[in-house]
Amino acid sequence: MTILIRVGYWRSEYEPTLPDPRGHLDETWDDDERELVVAYLRGGLPVLHMMGFSSCRICNLSANGNAELTDGSYLWPEGLAHYVEDHSVRLPSEFERHVLQRWEILEAEAIRAHKAPPERWMRMTQR
Repeated sequence: MTILIRVGYWRSEYEPTLPDPRGHLDETWDDDERELVVAYLRGGLPVLHMMGFSSCRICNLSANGNAELTDGSYLWPEGLAHYVEDHSVRLPSEFERHVLQRWEILEAEAIRAHKAPPERWMRMTQR
């Protein structure tokens, strides 16, 4: 059984010991790298939906997601992309490295698949 690593969970009245996202702002973060992280976060697989929405701990956006997403290694709240995109909240370097490495793998696989002959696809679609 894989134990998922939680990332992007912020302090609230219910969990006062978690970090405050305002302590992780980085306006100097490279825009291209940040956009890759945002896209990755949005592309996670939803594994749990809540009955209500989380609010942003920085700007109080009231509908900041109601699901938890995963890539099979990490687990994060749906609204984490908002923190990264709109507030430039940096995530742990270990997670950012993971995301960028996964992008490289996905990109290489997509290029290889694009160059591959379509025979398998053709067989799958024949009746």
